[in-house]
Amino acid sequence: MTDSPWPAPPQGTCGLPPALEVEVAILGAGIHGAALARELTLRGVSCALVDKGEVGGGTSQWSSQLLHGGIRYMLTGDIRQMREGLAERATWAHIAPHRCRWEAFWMPHRFGLEGLAHRIGIGLYDHWGSERPGWPPALHLGHVPRAAFEADPRSARGPFGGATAYADLMTWDRELTRDLAASSAALRLDFHEPEGFEDAGTSLKSLRLRDRRDGMARRLTARRWVFALGPWTDGAMAQWFGESRKRLRLSSGIHLWFDAVPGCERPWAIRRPKGRILFVIPRDGRLQVGTTEREVDDGWVPIVETERAELFEALEACLPAIPWRGLPVRAEELGVRPLVAAGGATTHLSREAVLERHARFQNLTLVLGGKLTTARALMDQLATDLTGISCEASRTEPLRLWDGQPAEIR
Repeated sequence: MTDSPWPAPPQGTCGLPPALEVEVAILGAGIHGAALARELTLRGVSCALVDKGEVGGGTSQWSSQLLHGGIRYMLTGDIRQMREGLAERATWAHIAPHRCRWEAFWMPHRFGLEGLAHRIGIGLYDHWGSERPGWPPALHLGHVPRAAFEADPRSARGPFGGATAYADLMTWDRELTRDLAASSAALRLDFHEPEGFEDAGTSLKSLRLRDRRDGMARRLTARRWVFALGPWTDGAMAQWFGESRKRLRLSSGIHLWFDAVPGCERPWAIRRPKGRILFVIPRDGRLQVGTTEREVDDGWVPIVETERAELFEALEACLPAIPWRGLPVRAEELGVRPLVAAGGATTHLSREAVLERHARFQNLTLVLGGKLTTARALMDQLATDLTGISCEASRTEPLRLWDGQPAEIR
């Protein structure tokens, strides 16, 4: 866990005193850490949100930026996880309408039987996900009329004969994470490097921190600790406590951003015989394409040429009418999925999360795995476990905008 991959801190100082004490200390200011800070605030419990970088500055800014049930779970048979995601999708639409936008995603089919299977499966997906607050009446689901399909330049000269539309929710993941943090009263200790813990044998007591901006030392004391470190969990546990156990397997996925292509109005989700679903999504005046699957060893890894090649080959095979290699790539991003460790290929591992009580430190909980869509529900559960207080407002209280500005998505 070298310092070099982490972005340099901004100029300025933190302003907090050198000694701090809270009920719950949260390490990791990604989607799970920020969501937990909000949950604890809703319950009137003091907390601190600690991160070596900035809020939402790691994996939580490089997801597919979808709040969804997971249409691929329909294909893999993981119906329970899919329905959980669909329920949470509706909750996000209630509490963060300023960061969400409903879309009708087109899933193209190659032949009639595949189209029938799509209509049945997607029909169930939309039936189980029928709660869609703020759904735009102009968007239509189900069978895509042939004239509309053929008017999209992606349909020309390709293998597809039609498409079925299903509903999903687009978001801006980094802004959503920051909104969650802004909706809490947590002591914010971003750009703070953990230097070492003090423990009492079976429990953690305090953490020594170094402000990366001005070098100031701080000491954070807490009764309970939560590590929501995403793909950096195993490395942190090895560095801080000498643990060699691998709790996670890491899978990278990349997105490429092109200029907008005229006529590509609806997002497409393309089933690939092998590999992940290929998304081609018009958003923010550009065209986002992803994603891939590669097992990696760390949360900061570079994009490799094989990942770019995989996306270009998939685009050319599925959507040959668009000259993909002639379009300038305006941006590239790589996110790392933390998957709960198991055997087999990472393509077959679930995105389910595990809340692990540490075997030695009984006041420490590790958040393992998980995903953007279900982060709120998981942290609602954890906050209830930690405090003994349930909180219905978690599902209904609107988030504050961290910057007071309109949503990024338009």
